[in-house]
Amino acid sequence: MSEAACITRAETRGALDLSGVVDLRSVGVARYARSLAASLGQHDVDYRLVTRRDPGSAAHVHLANSSRSLLLQSRGPGAPFVVTVHDVVPRTKALLPVYRALAYPQVAYRAAAAVVHSAWAADLLVRVAGRPRRLEIIPHPAPRPFVTDRTAARHALGWPDDALIAVVPGVVRGVKLVSEALAAGRGLPDWRIAVAGRLADRGLAREAAACGAIVLAEPSDLDYERAIVAADCVLCLRAGSVGETNGPLLDALGAGRAVLATRTGSIPEVAGTSARYCDGTARTVRTALAELTDDRARAEAEAMAHARGAQLTWRSSSAAHAELFREVLDA
Repeated sequence: MSEAACITRAETRGALDLSGVVDLRSVGVARYARSLAASLGQHDVDYRLVTRRDPGSAAHVHLANSSRSLLLQSRGPGAPFVVTVHDVVPRTKALLPVYRALAYPQVAYRAAAAVVHSAWAADLLVRVAGRPRRLEIIPHPAPRPFVTDRTAARHALGWPDDALIAVVPGVVRGVKLVSEALAAGRGLPDWRIAVAGRLADRGLAREAAACGAIVLAEPSDLDYERAIVAADCVLCLRAGSVGETNGPLLDALGAGRAVLATRTGSIPEVAGTSARYCDGTARTVRTALAELTDDRARAEAEAMAHARGAQLTWRSSSAAHAELFREVLDA
């Protein structure tokens, strides 16, 4: 065999073709899958997004509350697959029997490997579904915003320049402690509370408007990103361990914005010492924001968030995925 042929064979031997199974209507998960696909190209993995798993081909399936495609897939023997469990438990208890009958057996017994984003989620998965054949923890990257200038972001949104703004991002629901954040803002003349995201609870949206808060309803991806960048503090508050995903927290870390959070779910694991913590009551939120009125305190909090965000990269995430895929799928 010629030297050129040997080189070509060596270069192509490591290539891996793989389908990423995702419900494209699930905006957050689809965005994650697209970013993963782009990053995997650096590792010679051709990762194509599809909406249904082909039992005859190796696949990587994304399972989340808003993307339950795994429940509808073929459950018979087939090619090996990896499943990333973005949400370990369903959003409502009524769906638990469905998960136990259809999702958890595939995750724990049929998948060649299961991926979660935190040790907290891994422990939860083992408790509710059993231990998978192989369980990998691959941290979720912190996305970097396209828009980075706070003043420019505020001007684009029509937000004021003369106030400190604390943003409650993501789906507007009671578990995000929106009422508590609004109550905290009423006692802080230097701060304004902004709510940016999908208004799942219209009552909270009306409450926010009545309190004089800024309401950015159903924003585009770009305007949502601008809201994070425009913030002087991002409020990542949760009532109890309501889930293991932390999109708003990761957005804040990626943008290098000060974070005030509750110690719930995987938040402390993801944020570490880069966030300030409170118990989520109006009083403790108000106290923490009052401390962040100081320019030096905010600058220190932003530097810590930026440093933590720099550790959570697509480069490291895609490298870990590529290694796993080759070990369990590239037979």
